Amino acid sequence: MPDEKLKPLEAGDPQMVDGYRLLARLGAGGMGRVYLGRSKGGRPVAVKVIHPYLAEDRQFRRRFEAEVAAARRVGGIHTAQVVDARADADPPWLVTEYIAGPSLYEVVSEHGAFSAAAVAGLGAGLAEGLMAIHERGVVHRDLKPGNVLLAQDGPRIIDFGIARALDATMQTTRTSVVGTSGFMSPEQLRGREVGPAGDVFCLAAVLVFAATGRGPFGEGSIEALGYRIVNEEPDLAGVPESLLPLIEAGLEKDPEDRPRLDVFLERCSALVEGDRTPLPEPVSTMIATRVAETKVLVLAPQDVQGNDQRFPPLGRMKFPVAAVAGLLLVAFAAWAIVDQGQAPATSKAIATAQQTPTSPASTPQPSETDSATDSATPTPKSDPIRKAFEKISAGDCLDAYERPTGGWNRSKPRAVGCGRSDAYVRVRKVADDSSECISDYDLDGGSWWSYGEQPNEIALCVQRQFRVGDCFLARKGEDKDSVAISNNDLMTLWPCKVGSAPGAYDYILRVTAFTSGACPPGGRRASWEIRGRTLCTRIV
Repeated sequence: MPDEKLKPLEAGDPQMVDGYRLLARLGAGGMGRVYLGRSKGGRPVAVKVIHPYLAEDRQFRRRFEAEVAAARRVGGIHTAQVVDARADADPPWLVTEYIAGPSLYEVVSEHGAFSAAAVAGLGAGLAEGLMAIHERGVVHRDLKPGNVLLAQDGPRIIDFGIARALDATMQTTRTSVVGTSGFMSPEQLRGREVGPAGDVFCLAAVLVFAATGRGPFGEGSIEALGYRIVNEEPDLAGVPESLLPLIEAGLEKDPEDRPRLDVFLERCSALVEGDRTPLPEPVSTMIATRVAETKVLVLAPQDVQGNDQRFPPLGRMKFPVAAVAGLLLVAFAAWAIVDQGQAPATSKAIATAQQTPTSPASTPQPSETDSATDSATPTPKSDPIRKAFEKISAGDCLDAYERPTGGWNRSKPRAVGCGRSDAYVRVRKVADDSSECISDYDLDGGSWWSYGEQPNEIALCVQRQFRVGDCFLARKGEDKDSVAISNNDLMTLWPCKVGSAPGAYDYILRVTAFTSGACPPGGRRASWEIRGRTLCTRIV
């Protein structure tokens, strides 16, 4: 996936593209490099400059021009509008509306999977956007987490319809399939015509990623992924039960068996809690930060260029929530100075204001001499793992589970919303001795996660959150066909695939219910009394 974060321009990057000033790098993909730009009227835009090797192909230029013309007709509140393009330029380029927000790939990679309600809200927005695209006779063909941007007013789809222009060229230059491994439809991998149902498959795959943090067909080479997509069932462990039937139907191999987008829109809309899509606070902060970064760059004086060494490196621009408002004031102040005809502020002055957006004007700033003295004083290094443990409180939920080989799947704990599909365990209490966690656990789905040793130990006493559809590992019991489990086994998470139990494990168990009533019938069942309720499972 391309990195969607703002980066400084490099020495070989153009400064202008036909009147659009380039300010920063956004990323790169199969067609070219993407930049944050500013239009002559001062609006932020995304400028995609096509790779030189594609520009040499006449067939690509013809298809590119035709597909851009079709894409420019697309509108809709969940799409990024194409505003300008030149297929005959050297190299060709494309300009779209710029969406100030991180990609879904970036957000999930950094902050983990979404809650069921957030996935449903995302699904409704993307379905509505795809419907607008299809109404204009355009098929996206490359919907993926990197092509979904999360803005303050909802998700936006980018790069729609353009993959078809690349497809014709790639088929004549090398044996490859255009699209993103793991998110392509079976018909696209087979080289068949891709219609609206192909985008439905991609949508379902994207929602799996949002709900679980991984694609439905795993990772690997395009050959391995292509085989799984065409021949194997998707891994939907961790997908919320409320969305499971819809997503399963969207990932059907036969396009005719997939639901239409209006069905996705209707069912996802019904699952959204209230009138808003609940995103985790870190994600909202991430979006606000991206908006603030864009304001600073687009509204900065004209002599500040993205590759000017006086400008603060974009990769290190970090804005706490309290600083965002001050940062926006700095940006608008810079705009006001230019607008009133005053001499533009230097980029050094802007950089200083960004670093101290909430400091009163009367507060003295450290001199260069002071800074040199401070830097000479050694600062004791903090322990990031201990700090992570210290942030956790009783009642928090963690996106962590036991690995089959022992130990937790994360090096340090991270709290997530307890309603999220990746909230695998809940912290019962925080202790200073792991023995406090051991004493009252008797196969009740509890364990502990500790750091350090006495007298400086921090122990998180945790209990498993049992979710329908999740799978965990178990061993054979002493009797024939019996199942034996331990608390650590209950803490594992494993794909629900037949015959994939690792190492010393013999069974994969899928949770069918955690209830005070009777277990659902059917299948090879195994159940236990845990915390006064029945954990119902079936052997996969």
